[in-house]
Amino acid sequence: MMKIGTSGFRGVIGDDYTKENVCKIAQVTCDILEKYNFQKIVSLGYDNRFMSEFYAKWVAEVFCANDVKVLFIKDPTSSPTLSFAGKFYKTPLNLMITASHNPYVYNGVKIFSRDGQDLELYLEKEYTKRVAKIKKYKSMDFDDGIKRDKIQFVDPTNEFADALLSLMKNRPNKKLKVAYNALHGSSVKLIKVVREKLKFDFPILNEDRDPTFNFSSPLPNEDRLQEYKKFAIDNKLDFAFATDGDGDRVGVFDEKGNYYAGNELSTLIYYYLVKFCGKKGGFVRNYSLSQLSNLTCKALGTKIYETKIGFKYIGQAMRDFNALVGAENSGIEIYGGAWTKDGMVVFVMLIDILSHFNLPLSEIFENFKKDVGYKMFYKEVSFPVKDKGKVLSALSKTTPEFGREILAKENLDGYKYYFTDGGFALIRFSGTENLLRLVCEEKNKLLVLEVINKIKTFVDNL
Repeated sequence: MMKIGTSGFRGVIGDDYTKENVCKIAQVTCDILEKYNFQKIVSLGYDNRFMSEFYAKWVAEVFCANDVKVLFIKDPTSSPTLSFAGKFYKTPLNLMITASHNPYVYNGVKIFSRDGQDLELYLEKEYTKRVAKIKKYKSMDFDDGIKRDKIQFVDPTNEFADALLSLMKNRPNKKLKVAYNALHGSSVKLIKVVREKLKFDFPILNEDRDPTFNFSSPLPNEDRLQEYKKFAIDNKLDFAFATDGDGDRVGVFDEKGNYYAGNELSTLIYYYLVKFCGKKGGFVRNYSLSQLSNLTCKALGTKIYETKIGFKYIGQAMRDFNALVGAENSGIEIYGGAWTKDGMVVFVMLIDILSHFNLPLSEIFENFKKDVGYKMFYKEVSFPVKDKGKVLSALSKTTPEFGREILAKENLDGYKYYFTDGGFALIRFSGTENLLRLVCEEKNKLLVLEVINKIKTFVDNL
């Protein structure tokens, strides 16, 4: 049965991800537009995955049959660009055909609500209720929809690039050597527009469309980017950047091959925007991020807000508290860009930061950590688990043996254990994949790896 989850619906192509199920989601969207008396217009986009453009056309046909105007981004695009389209065109609901970073056998439908923000909780509940009951959908031939002016082809890429570049304080230092790895994803058009507007040349790797993603997942995690790390070091790059299949997740290597994700990048960017650019606003984090964000806000005298895991909570808090930056380890949102996590805004901000300091990224980051007083190490890993129920049952009854004293335990979203030495461990299942996610922060790298190995041993022994 279909389930609308953290980022809409995802499934294995040909199994639960079918034309019928995707069209039912489109019909539910039409019904929700009707129920809440929203304007009957949507923005629609798709990525580079297998048959994504066909699914997008089938979705458009459902909208046309329900007299809903479709602003159709004709070329493959990124999820942040589609989110920006919702903001730019003021469309109340917006659909993106993508399975983000999932393996190539998956596809999905991301749903954004007003202004392109992640789906609001009341609408997520409405989708879940209606998707479980829907039996049929209306449809109209795609070409007929064009003839009847129900489909309008749009391209907000240029405007989105302008919005991102407006956040920069400095023009790029032309001596910087950077690279971008698209991982065969759909951010290529946007990065080329950004490159042209910056008048700053850099190579783009894996820009061709490969729906199999080299028979892997388009995920910019450190372990999947080892060849790219070698490329960065061999070519003496100032930084090497990568995004996932739909352009919202990020991974970065500095000139020494050190890896950075949302946890580190979000706080560095926030620190730069507040201290050196005079920007105002708090920082929104989910409760799996490290103490680095708390220490940064304390040093800057700014407010920090903590949410449950899931970017829909971060996005809502960004709006509620008029915050400047929102982050989880997989992605970052910055006020003034798209109302969702976005890889390209991070790329732009890193160019700005390196151009401002004129120092290596590793040195900039070390200076930043010293300034805010951060002396810990943070790591997140994921691995598949056969029996999710057994793991959850065990965690509800037993505390894993970490080899250190536990100060407190929480079960807000997964199981989080606070250690007396100031570290923590978090164990939770992904909301979009059958993966167990482990997060640990400790005084040194060896302690982090020790905790992660103890958790893996605990799970393996169940």
